[in-house]
Amino acid sequence: MNNLYEELNQTTHNNNGIEYIKRMMNTVRYAANPQLALEELIRSNPQMRNIITLINQNGGDPKAAFYKLAQEKGVDPEKILSMLR
Repeated sequence: MNNLYEELNQTTHNNNGIEYIKRMMNTVRYAANPQLALEELIRSNPQMRNIITLINQNGGDPKAAFYKLAQEKGVDPEKILSMLR
């Protein structure tokens, strides 16, 4: 079974997946227009399109998509969330 932590690290250019995700979250969180910032991230990173597709497949609920993916990968979602805090 794939390790979700390894996948996070493999999906970034600098091999530091958690830090990359934190930077993306902060970019959107502190942007003057968060929706526009998210759209720009999606355009600039093809992997983000896959995330949006996953969210849309889960009724547009990012939390449900995250928990479902974590369950499929056999990873404790709370552990990942604690790493992002």
